[in-house]
Order: sequence, then C-alpha cells, then structure tokens
Amino acid sequence: MLPAYLFRYDDTTGNVSILARVNENLEIVVYRNGLWEFADEQT
Repeated sequence: MLPAYLFRYDDTTGNVSILARVNENLEIVVYRNGLWEFADEQT
C-alpha cells in the first residue's frame, strides 16, 4: 500500500484527490458517487 502524501477535498464537486507518490505524480480522483480513476494531467 502506498502512503498518501497529499489529500484534497473539493467542496464544490464533492471529489477527493489523493496524491500517492510525490516523484511519480500518481494521483487518484474519487468522485462523489464512489467511482474513482487515475488522474492524467497531460490530457
């Protein structure tokens, strides 16, 4: 299990963003409905 380095809650959308690795920029977004996906900042 990877440690979470940064956690952000967006109170407008209800989305949660978790940055799991600082050097590799692994980011997971959890939506209000419970679905999640890896965030890709390059698209």
